[in-house]
This record gives sequence, C-alpha cells and structure tokens, in this order.
Amino acid sequence: MASYVYDANGKLLDVQQYGPDAAFLGESPVPIISGTQLRQYAAIIYAEGGHMGLIRQINPANPLGEMFRECVAIAITMYNYTRAKGTAFHRAGKVYGLQDLVQDVSYVHGLTSAGYQDYFGTGGDEDRRQAATRAVMKLFLRDLNDIRDIIRDVNGALYWDGNDLFRRFPNHYRAKMGFELGAPQHGRLYQNVKDIPGLQLLPSCPAQDPNVAAKRQYTFLSTTTAGGSIFFKIHPQAEAQGISW
Repeated sequence: MASYVYDANGKLLDVQQYGPDAAFLGESPVPIISGTQLRQYAAIIYAEGGHMGLIRQINPANPLGEMFRECVAIAITMYNYTRAKGTAFHRAGKVYGLQDLVQDVSYVHGLTSAGYQDYFGTGGDEDRRQAATRAVMKLFLRDLNDIRDIIRDVNGALYWDGNDLFRRFPNHYRAKMGFELGAPQHGRLYQNVKDIPGLQLLPSCPAQDPNVAAKRQYTFLSTTTAGGSIFFKIHPQAEAQGISW
C-alpha cells in the first residue's frame, strides 16, 4: 500500500510507499475514500472526459474551465449513481458501494480503455489528470462552495454520454430506451465540432425498443452538458414505473 499526497490543483506531489492506503491534500487526509479508490475514481473520469482538442471546439473561450466542469460533473454523477443503486440494493438485502463503483465495467466503460491506464502514467494529458483528481478530492472533502452551480446543473443525473451518442444515434442504448432533452441546447453540444462523424444536432428520442415503447416514451431526461458530455437523470415517466437507477 501507499499514501498519495496532492496539492490543491490535483497535482501528485509525493507517493509514500508503505504508508496507509490514503490520499492527502497536503497534510489533510481525504475522508471516506482510500488512496487506491481515489486514483481509480479519478482515472475513470480521466478516461471518460473529453480531450482538449474536442473541448477547445466546444468552448474555445475557456477550455480548461470547461474541462474541469466536465470532470466535476462526472464525479458528482458517479456519486449520485452509487447512492441511488446502493439504496435500491439495500432494499433487496444486497450492497453496492464505492468499491463496487470503481470496478463496475457495466457502468463506466472507460475502465477497459487505454485512457484509464494512461491516468496512472507520466504521459498523457496532465491538465485532465489534475482536473479529474481535483474533482474527486473536492467531492470527498466536501469542498463544494465553488462547484455548487455544477451540482445544481447536474440535478441528480446518474449517467452521461459523449460523442458516441451523436455518432451512433438512433442505435445508441440511450435512444433505444428513450431520452428527452431537458433543454434544446443540450442537443447542440457538438454543433461546432467538425471532426466527429454523425449528427451535430440531436433531438429528443422516444424509446426505439418496442418493449420499452409499450411502457413509456422516455427513460432518461437530460439535465446539463459539460465538456463533451450530456448528463441524464431518470425521467419522471420511468420513475413512476419504479425505475430508480
């Protein structure tokens, strides 16, 4: 085991071999989450977040700020998902917690990507690595004052999708289950992105799967966008049918 020491920007300052499995902001331990889990959590965000070339096209005025916003939004969304699924599992006499989240390949496909491993190396995108790490630390340190607007905008989202939703629409899972855009601008996220094939303007999409369509129009409702991602919560139609995660 080892202890990992970071600065307030998420930069790794020191690895203390044979220390407790913990993460520290300076001398202050990050509570609840172990050092290994924090790094796994941040690596997922790193793998799932948009690269700088994409984000510059989406928000050329402030790409670093947009990158951090996306990292925070993904961190919050993962936390929301853990709580929602953990509550449902508890009712069924089972357990789903933080350790399950950081190993859940059915939820975070980035776990199997090269980007996930890239986080642990010395190359890659250091800005994105620090932004992802900082987002996780702020969440577990409850240092929320300057990210409350992101928490508000995420608005209970449990999922996110990036350019694959635009590229694969209407064959994407979210379209098969049905999604409604909470605001038209959510579907315009990629309107200035020229190097990704597929739709650049995304509409709301009633369920394409006939089995789902027989029950409801929509399973998901978008809440916000950040970086290259659209964030989704469970639609009221699905909630009314007992779907919570």
